[in-house]
Amino acid sequence: MKKIVVLFLFLLSFNSFSQSYLILDDGVTLSFDVNGYVYDLGHYTPLNRLTAKGGQFLVEDTNVLVTVDENGLLHRKYEILPKKFISKGMNYFINEKDELFTIDQMGMIHLYEEQEKLKGMNKFGGNYIFTENDEFHFINKNGEMITQLLEGIKTNDILILGGQYFMTVRGGVFTVSRDGKIVDHQQERIGVIAKKGGNFFIDSFGILYTIAQDGSLKIPMLPQGLNTTSIIKLGANYLIDSEGRLFTVDLEGQVWERWTDYDLRSVRVTSLK
Repeated sequence: MKKIVVLFLFLLSFNSFSQSYLILDDGVTLSFDVNGYVYDLGHYTPLNRLTAKGGQFLVEDTNVLVTVDENGLLHRKYEILPKKFISKGMNYFINEKDELFTIDQMGMIHLYEEQEKLKGMNKFGGNYIFTENDEFHFINKNGEMITQLLEGIKTNDILILGGQYFMTVRGGVFTVSRDGKIVDHQQERIGVIAKKGGNFFIDSFGILYTIAQDGSLKIPMLPQGLNTTSIIKLGANYLIDSEGRLFTVDLEGQVWERWTDYDLRSVRVTSLK
């Protein structure tokens, strides 16, 4: 197995969807851990069998669930999966019966038991769901759902949904912390969200914002040569530019350039939902 990074770090996860993957046009599958390190562990995904994907999972032929754990390891499991998803996020999916399945930090799948709480689901973010009655449902790193009532905003006010953040019709930005707390950034001058990642976004001014695990919104120092206008592919915690350069976002919102032995301009599938 080829190890792309110099040091393989197995650290505990605080965030439920900073782990992710990408698939090249020849099926080679690279994975990312929660700290933004990228690995080539010899995984292959037949693109003609790919039927669904989310931030930290993908489905082959409706019965093979492939998940990424907090350390960037991929796991294949034979599961009885729905043939159709009506919605999906970074660490959950919902079938045609409105049943919610969540995925924890170790890549295990869970069926949410209290389905009656999900009536009126109408807006779906990375690791959260809104309902018509202004409830906010957050799926944590253990695959558990935490419910709270929205304060100061209404579900109908929400216009743009991303991984760890959302924007209202008035242009206000809110982020979601590792423990499901909604953090208000309405007082900050931010353009319309134009490009969406999991723990980052690029606004209409071309500014890259990242979200740390505590929900703080940052304008990070960028690696030399990173130009947001040249970004062509986005994943849960990574960006790829038109030259095939790879950049990742870690748990604290810092941006790093990473290197692989592949031409990443040939990426066919990213980990965004």
